[in-house]
Amino acid sequence: MGFLGKLFGTDKPKYPPLDPASPGGVRMAKSAAVLEPFAKKVQGKIEFIPGERAIYAYIGAPPETFGVVWFEGAEEHNFKTLMKAKKLTDRQMKTISGHLGEAWSKHKDEPRFEHVIGGKTVVVIGSAAMEADLQKIIHETD
Repeated sequence: MGFLGKLFGTDKPKYPPLDPASPGGVRMAKSAAVLEPFAKKVQGKIEFIPGERAIYAYIGAPPETFGVVWFEGAEEHNFKTLMKAKKLTDRQMKTISGHLGEAWSKHKDEPRFEHVIGGKTVVVIGSAAMEADLQKIIHETD
């Protein structure tokens, strides 16, 4: 029923809806002005991890083929901006990417929720532990 369900809109949601009153729901709503245009332009699957410092997003099919973007306030950051800001080498970026894939795998069983933003259904992962791992990998890397 997968293809036909998507075509006719009868597919059942894979995850429960995100509670707008939850910490993740509140953070997503606060950043909607930045996240909506982003969600509209991304072609693939998006998984958001709304945190206190940033809202992180895995794009694609982690842990193998993916990108990571994060939003601090209204600023969008990615591997390219991280590499430039910290003057990292390609080898260091490959290591960071590997750690981000491992972090996704480590938290693959964390609660996930569906949320519509910018007309697109996305997944929101409500995990303080995953947020802490991402913060350490991205922000505390030299």
